[in-house]
Amino acid sequence: MKILLILPKINSGCQWNVGLAFISSVLKKGGHKVSLVEYDKYPQDNDILFQKIKSFQPGIIGIGANSHQFFYACKISDYIKKEFNIPIFVGGVHTVLKPESILDCAPIDGVCIGEGEFSFLELVNRMEAKQDYFNLENFWFREKDGEIIKNKRGGLVKDLNKLPIPDRKIFSYFSEDIPKTPRFIFSRGCPFECTYCCNHAFKKSYQSKGQYLRWCSVEQALDEMEEVRNEFGFKYFKLDDDTFSLNKVWMREFCEKLASKNWGVTFECNIRPGTIEKEDMRILKKAGCRMIKIGIESGDLNLRKSIMKRNFSNEDIIKTFDLAKEFGIDTFSFNIIGVPGETKKTIQETINLNKRVKPSFMQVTAFYPYPMTFLGDLCFEKGYVGKEYEDSYMEKSVLRLPTISAKEIERAVKNFKFKVYWSYDKKKAIKEKFLNIRKFIIKTPILYLLAKTAYRPIKFIKKNA
Repeated sequence: MKILLILPKINSGCQWNVGLAFISSVLKKGGHKVSLVEYDKYPQDNDILFQKIKSFQPGIIGIGANSHQFFYACKISDYIKKEFNIPIFVGGVHTVLKPESILDCAPIDGVCIGEGEFSFLELVNRMEAKQDYFNLENFWFREKDGEIIKNKRGGLVKDLNKLPIPDRKIFSYFSEDIPKTPRFIFSRGCPFECTYCCNHAFKKSYQSKGQYLRWCSVEQALDEMEEVRNEFGFKYFKLDDDTFSLNKVWMREFCEKLASKNWGVTFECNIRPGTIEKEDMRILKKAGCRMIKIGIESGDLNLRKSIMKRNFSNEDIIKTFDLAKEFGIDTFSFNIIGVPGETKKTIQETINLNKRVKPSFMQVTAFYPYPMTFLGDLCFEKGYVGKEYEDSYMEKSVLRLPTISAKEIERAVKNFKFKVYWSYDKKKAIKEKFLNIRKFIIKTPILYLLAKTAYRPIKFIKKNA
């Protein structure tokens, strides 16, 4: 059977989606044909989608969507159903946490509410064989009369080694003639209770469904890396596991065996403060680690521990950054501005902590209240959500907090990196200022038009010099 997968990525810039990559590899292994449309611009990409459906003629369409993209998944589904009579199923973080979202999107025929690789394969097999599928675990379905059939959530994939290697070939990033920086994820689940993150909600949803935190074997991880390296070639890679430094035995075995391969590759990974010692950092350095990414999130201890449930101290954060610098490893800090309780003072404390640890790079985002997370639900209950939807969590705030305005949050996000870098790296600070000016010009039509007009003669002179 032919299955068309759709990845909405409006304003996201993502290079691949690990969930769809696993879905594709499982379907192909099951004997099915798979193709992918990466949907970048709404509604302009409707024409691309139309031509793809006409040429590929899929029997089923599957859409992978997070909470930001679910809005577009519904719009895309509506467009498809007006032009084609093809069953549409949506999966991803959003539908797992909020399966009742099927009620808000009439064109959708079903939503996946669990780990979907083998469940979706079973759905495709049954539909191809014209067998009943409405009792399939891990799915809610819409019948022809509009009634919603709510099946139970299935168990977790116990052994990650049973999953085939994710299919990266379907994504445009891996077909472009550019140096690749692949991302790898070798685990599933997280034991921590960070209130802004989906993991604690996932863990609650999967109670009694099996071991939530799982790793594939080190051998499986290295086999995947070797396949990707042989096929696409890379010198640098990213490990996206949230818990990479948590399983010390796994981490040390991985690093030692990676170093013994002599591939000449380097990498970056996530490290949780308080989970790594000097010997671990030495092992990481020897394996080729060039940067560790650390979630500071807030420099205010009360916000970080009481509101975010990030239970580590400023001393733990400082020690982790200092250890990395001792071994010549770059650092990257994650920061969130605008959680309930945020004030100008707490923002300054986050700035001050970043000034102390001097990260090589930073990410700062406006807090977004995701459905079914503790902080997300709190914001809705308290009436803090002034705008229901924003298609990015990077710069815009949707909140009306009693302690700080949305505009103040957005201003803090915009100026955060400049203020931190200015204390120890003037060159990076000036670069951030220029980036902010450029963004402002692009978002202001009259200024953008003037800038383009002024640049044309400069471009002409450069071209003909």
